[in-house]
Amino acid sequence: MTSRFFQPRRLAHANVFVSDYKRASDYYRDVFGFEEVYNQPDNKASFISNGNTYHDFALVDINSRYAKPGQRPGLNHIAFEVESEAALVDGYRAAVAAGVVYRSTEDHDVAHSLYQKDPDGNEVEIYADVVHDWRSARHGSFSKKKPKWVPGETNEPLTEPLHPVNPEIRVIEPSLVHGRRVAHVAMVAQDYEAMFDFYTNVVGLNAIVGGRDQAFALLAGTHSMGDFVLYRNDVETHMPMHHIGVEVGSEADLDAALEGIERSGGKLIAAHDHAARRVVFVHDPDGLPIQLFVNREWTLENIRSIDAKLAPYLI
Repeated sequence: MTSRFFQPRRLAHANVFVSDYKRASDYYRDVFGFEEVYNQPDNKASFISNGNTYHDFALVDINSRYAKPGQRPGLNHIAFEVESEAALVDGYRAAVAAGVVYRSTEDHDVAHSLYQKDPDGNEVEIYADVVHDWRSARHGSFSKKKPKWVPGETNEPLTEPLHPVNPEIRVIEPSLVHGRRVAHVAMVAQDYEAMFDFYTNVVGLNAIVGGRDQAFALLAGTHSMGDFVLYRNDVETHMPMHHIGVEVGSEADLDAALEGIERSGGKLIAAHDHAARRVVFVHDPDGLPIQLFVNREWTLENIRSIDAKLAPYLI
């Protein structure tokens, strides 16, 4: 399969399972600096963002109705944003015609979404925003039965791009660090070649560093310098998701993380300085791996100069 069905703009959010969604929401506010935008008590989930998109993280309880029996903390799904609903529907039709199978299509009020599994069994969402002002539509606590959405049939697909453009990023001053956005997710692939083919051909990302025959691949959307990273399965990790990359406001935030993350109940794993990026790598109280970073000179030349042993922590 060589056709590219979509042209994602960027990674938009990471949806993760946590042991206690209320506690996790407080932790991500007080430590990582993300505010709760809305929550769904019936789903046991908190959705947090500082304005980058309608949520950067979804924190879903392991006892949620969406969790499997015996669910442990870890990745639920990742989501990629496309330019418009019309682009989403066109890609969907082309993909289905080529034999691609989707688990479901969903109406989320502020977005219309497609869900499917990648070759390793991870869930992937591709979506388009369908409202200008998501804060008016998604806030506080709510429970609502989702209407059925059939791509291209339920409504005339919107051609206007409605994704956030230069959004105001809110800052929670008392937080330990000041997270700006979820920037990328890195995975350790069980079937590296199949995963590379899926994320480049079916999802539509572009390899900007590394490749199918390399040790890793840094993949990007049309408005990014890195949204998704694939590593071969010889990279050490305690879960398939190697890390979630969170861009923070300044290097002072990284200093604060070094000093305070373990007092806050997290765990300091590593810290690295490079011309391309400075990183403090931590685990949250559930063991979810978070790469806090500030880009310096994030250029292809500098990225390619990163030592292979350090790449899983810096990229």
